[in-house]
Amino acid sequence: MVLVLIGIAIGILIVAILIIKATRTHSQDILGMELHCITCGTKTSGSKCPKCEKSRKTFGV
Repeated sequence: MVLVLIGIAIGILIVAILIIKATRTHSQDILGMELHCITCGTKTSGSKCPKCEKSRKTFGV
């Protein structure tokens, strides 16, 4: 019986956290995609940054 109560309490806590996250998330936010490059700040619309990609050294990998 105690395990059932603990399971219900954990379930209620998880649901409360998800509801709070859903209310705080912007309606236009999809999968948390960044529209700007993190390193240089150029607008990328979710793709790789052309400025930072050129300067990155990959050593042929």
